[in-house]
Amino acid sequence: MNRNSENSSLFIGFFFGKITVFLIFTAVFSTGLFAQSQVKSNLAVFEQEISGELDKFFYFPQVERERKFVFWVSSVKKNKEEKKFIESVIKKNAEKNKLKISFAKDESMDSPDSIYNKCSIRINSLKTEYTKLIKNGFLGEKSMQREITSDLDINISGNIGSVLVNDVIKTKFDDEIPYSDYSSYESSEYKFTQSIPPNISFLESIIFPAAVVTLSAVAAILFFTVRTK
Repeated sequence: MNRNSENSSLFIGFFFGKITVFLIFTAVFSTGLFAQSQVKSNLAVFEQEISGELDKFFYFPQVERERKFVFWVSSVKKNKEEKKFIESVIKKNAEKNKLKISFAKDESMDSPDSIYNKCSIRINSLKTEYTKLIKNGFLGEKSMQREITSDLDINISGNIGSVLVNDVIKTKFDDEIPYSDYSSYESSEYKFTQSIPPNISFLESIIFPAAVVTLSAVAAILFFTVRTK
């Protein structure tokens, strides 16, 4: 192999290697910029929104907060994950508001206390959706709209039967999150924090990754071919 051919092969291998590194670096860097911002997890958003709504019911003038609250949480879907999460939100909310609480074993909400508040919360839905792409630069920064909603019924009554509160909790939160690592905002424990992102182009999702692999392979072959001659 003459000197000119060897130099040409070295140049081609070097060129392909540089192009591959540049494309990978561009894709990683542009999506990484978004992740630097402080974005709450999906579960943290649910807790923030629902807890904020719960607060106001405990401060209704007809609700006597010094009395114990006995809670019964149910899910329309009979979803244990939803029930577990709402109960954890109630516990944190009660601690913050210095409320005495317990959780009932059944819907009758019986308690040894002579006077107490019965609080029934029914979960209609907890939902996470990634509704649309917001930024969608080819091989560049990508982001999408995150929409987190909840729908619950709440009823508070005295244990002697007087209804104090009969209302609903409906929350809707939306913001922008990075597309590349959306799953890091989800919780493996709670399926209602999970969803499917919108599709990106076929060219970018299939062809470009294949092209990067091909370029890398070509660069490696050329490099080692030249070194062995």
